[in-house]
Amino acid sequence: MISVDYVIIGAGYAGLHCARRLIDKGFNVLVFDMREVGGELAVFSRLDNFAEKYKIFIKKIEDLKDTIPVDIGTVIKSKPVIVSSKNGLKRFEARRALLCTGAADVLPIKLNVLSKKILGIYSLDQALRIIADKKRIGEKILFVCKREPIVELSEKQFSEMGYQLEIVDMGEKIEVFGENRVEGVEVNGTKYRCDTLVFYERREPFNPLKLKGTPVGNIAVCSYDYFKVDEHVKTFLSKF
Repeated sequence: MISVDYVIIGAGYAGLHCARRLIDKGFNVLVFDMREVGGELAVFSRLDNFAEKYKIFIKKIEDLKDTIPVDIGTVIKSKPVIVSSKNGLKRFEARRALLCTGAADVLPIKLNVLSKKILGIYSLDQALRIIADKKRIGEKILFVCKREPIVELSEKQFSEMGYQLEIVDMGEKIEVFGENRVEGVEVNGTKYRCDTLVFYERREPFNPLKLKGTPVGNIAVCSYDYFKVDEHVKTFLSKF
């Protein structure tokens, strides 16, 4: 079994910065990501308005990603490290695991259809990932959200991509209507016609497999504000 000093789970902003610093310090490091190098910022780089908003952070990961080897695979256990990849399971021993898996948007528990298979319901980050890959999520979107700067940015992006978009504040009661796909939504007693429902209320750590390790970056601050992410990464790296 291969032994390393650090295994870094996630090759986004935090993961790449941690890897670079640790490699430069002479540590043996392995980096894994379940999707793609660059993480959430790689998605943002394919959306014009997001690419402009986050350009300084996208530039930083563009400068790093070609210098750091990253294996694509899902880490299913962090001690010992077990990775599921297209070539099967791999096992490693690591002195320490760093969790750089980032944040995910939360679908509200107040939604009445989470257990039903109705098409057209997305968290904001899910919707952004899909449209970044040049796929349509519908035509008329109801954006039910907590008002933050990310909402204004998303509104501009969706509108420029030809979507009809209506924004309403998150309500205490949300009812979705439709057989196979969203046909309408009622929020706090007001009904809206739409074929797509997108939510944004808050973010939470993305760690669905409950991996153990030291959280670094957006898994800790859970924000769309990458200045906060950058501050957390710098604070962590200052210890080395």
